[in-house]
Amino acid sequence: MRISIDHKTGFRYATSVASSYNEARMTPATTSHQTVWTSRVGIEPTAWSFTFTDYWGTQVTTFELHEPHKRLTVHAQSVVETRGDEQPWDSTRQVPSNDLGWAALNDRGVIDSMAEFLTVNERTTPPEELAALAAERADQPPRLAALDVCRLIAERLSYETGSTTVTSSAAEVWSQGRGVCQDYTHLALGALRSIGLPARYVSGYLHPGSAQPNTTVSGESHSWIEWWCGSWVAYDPTLAGRITDAYVRVGHGRDYGDVAPLRGTYSGGRSEMFVTVEMTQLG
Repeated sequence: MRISIDHKTGFRYATSVASSYNEARMTPATTSHQTVWTSRVGIEPTAWSFTFTDYWGTQVTTFELHEPHKRLTVHAQSVVETRGDEQPWDSTRQVPSNDLGWAALNDRGVIDSMAEFLTVNERTTPPEELAALAAERADQPPRLAALDVCRLIAERLSYETGSTTVTSSAAEVWSQGRGVCQDYTHLALGALRSIGLPARYVSGYLHPGSAQPNTTVSGESHSWIEWWCGSWVAYDPTLAGRITDAYVRVGHGRDYGDVAPLRGTYSGGRSEMFVTVEMTQLG
């Protein structure tokens, strides 16, 4: 699928801001399943900026403003061609012959090299109930154990916009039984890491898939998970399905904090964030 993405985000300030320092992670990545044809990031007001690739491999536009402003807008535009996971392993429950088993995943070399994706923090520490449920599913190959853990999270939670914040912990989300994609992903990360399966947070976009070609629709920023069992396996715990060509990848990290689309600091009063994402499937 060839997709055009128009993503605007930024802040409105209650009073004039004298200066601000920011990082934007809004540029799609080029991968074996994704080709980026064009991409650009614009900033209003015009700011000094430069682009670099961070530790995790995500493209970052960092910028700073040193003139009074009451609004900051970051406008990312791109055209991307995507290819989904065509192997129906999640429905057939077939395990590829090159997948690693638990003994190999417990090898010290794997644990050391994947330490960053095995460590839990306040965002991802699973509640005791979820950790116990995940452990019960670890009597089968790692790929299928991860699949079933993600599915039980999808069954337990209800998707509800505005029910959590970016600082909500996995334990809080599990307790209230509702959240958004970020929360499903954090719960899955903690549960899989608790049974010794390296897992990472993936950020990007999701096309709703219901529109006719060349029709612009409201899309959304989205997150999903990848776990490692000899290779990285992508899965969406929010929608309980493998990745299709409707997904556009931006970057990955240990949790949301590593791949937040826009973050920074400023000197001034109260701020209000705004976000719009428009996507067009190009025919």
